[in-house]
Amino acid sequence: MRYLNLITFITLFGSTLLGAALQTVQVKNSVKEMPLLTMPLSNDDSIRSISDSILPKSLTTSDSSKTVVSKIIDNSLAYWWNNSEFKNTSVGRAATTIEKNMKADLNLGTTNNSENNTKTDHKISIKLLAMQALAKLEYKGWFAGAINYDVKAATAQAEVLENLSNNKDLVISHSVSAVENKSQLSLRWKW
Repeated sequence: MRYLNLITFITLFGSTLLGAALQTVQVKNSVKEMPLLTMPLSNDDSIRSISDSILPKSLTTSDSSKTVVSKIIDNSLAYWWNNSEFKNTSVGRAATTIEKNMKADLNLGTTNNSENNTKTDHKISIKLLAMQALAKLEYKGWFAGAINYDVKAATAQAEVLENLSNNKDLVISHSVSAVENKSQLSLRWKW
C-alpha cells in the first residue's frame, strides 16, 4: 500500500510539472520562423576510445551471444582495471601479479636468411583469460598462427595467417568442437 501511494504521488507530481511546462511553451505560427537546429560537433575522442577498448576486436559468425557478452565483459573489466585506482591497493597488486603469471612471452631467437639478407624473429605468446575461460597460444615468425581453446564451449581453434599488406591477412583456420569440425579460408581486413 505504501508503494502504491508513492507511485501515485510521483505520477501526479510529474504530470503537474509536465502540465506547467507545456503551458510555458509558446508555439510558433510558422515552421519558416523557427530557427534551425544545429548540433555542436564534439572533438572529444574519449567516448570513441572507450567503445574501441570495450567492443570485441575479433568476432566470427559462429560466435554465440554468450561468447560475445563474455568478451565485452572481459574488455570492460580490463578497461575499468586500467583506469581505476583499485589496482594500486594491496589486493590490486596481488591480482596484477596473478595476471602477469598467467601470461608468458617467449623469444625463441632469430634466424638469418642468406638469400634475402633478412632476419626473422620467432616469438611465442601464451595467455590465459580467466573471465572468458579462454587459453591462447600465438606464434609470430616465419608466419603468424594461433591456437585458442574455449573451455566453456569446449572448442579448439587453430589459425594460420599470412600478411598480404598493411591491413589485409589471408587466414586459414580450423575449429573442433563436440558438434562440428570446420575449416575456413578467409580474407581479414583491419580497420
